[in-house]
Amino acid sequence: MKKFFILTLLLSSFSLFGKHHSEKKPLSAFMITGGCCHDYKNQKNIISEGINERVPTKWDIFFEMDEKKSKAKLSQKGWADGYDYIVYNHCFAHEKDAEFVKSITDIHKAGKPAIALHCAMHSYHWSIPAKEGEKKAWTEMLGASSKGHGPKAAITVNKVKKHANHPIMKEMPDGWLTPEGELYNVQQVYEGTTVLAYGDNGKDKKPNEPQACAWINTHGKGRIFSTTLGHHNSTMSTMEYLDMLGNAVQWITAKK
Repeated sequence: MKKFFILTLLLSSFSLFGKHHSEKKPLSAFMITGGCCHDYKNQKNIISEGINERVPTKWDIFFEMDEKKSKAKLSQKGWADGYDYIVYNHCFAHEKDAEFVKSITDIHKAGKPAIALHCAMHSYHWSIPAKEGEKKAWTEMLGASSKGHGPKAAITVNKVKKHANHPIMKEMPDGWLTPEGELYNVQQVYEGTTVLAYGDNGKDKKPNEPQACAWINTHGKGRIFSTTLGHHNSTMSTMEYLDMLGNAVQWITAKK
């Protein structure tokens, strides 16, 4: 009886030890958010909590509506150090400092994964001229260029068939409908970018025809996921949207 008790105790301890060491350490992420036109105060919580439920993540969030203060934060040396990935959910379309923008994209070129949401596609490039024969740093990192959008209307999200089994899209339903939306116009998708889904707001005339709305790019050593979806809190709060972000986190942070 005594031997049985000791054996049971040892097995129990080994089980607890194994469980403790098999649990994955939460990822560490930094979100930069703020700017015009969106409810960033609430979206920062929707995004961070939604991702954390799917991929355990410890968050540091910099929420700043003032463009100059946001720029000052991202101008600090080492601001991205120590994080497994960065999330951009901001709207600063009129930045003119090309060197500042390049300092950000160089971080990802060196290997830091990133997720860019909605108006991040309109940030950091509208007011920066492109040098002849070169792409703008921000859009080159994202893998596509976007300017302008269609009317506010629900968006049907259709998977690209040949990439339907990509880890980000594999478990996603095809043709899911956002509750509300603002379909961005994507003027150019660069070579090397993989479009995972197109959005359709029900309009059949340009520029409101189906547009790339989710894609991936590898910028140098860094994996980047971008989606133009997410203008409204109602869309960001859907299971589909948050599942997509959770899948994206796993893909961008996966070991190559």
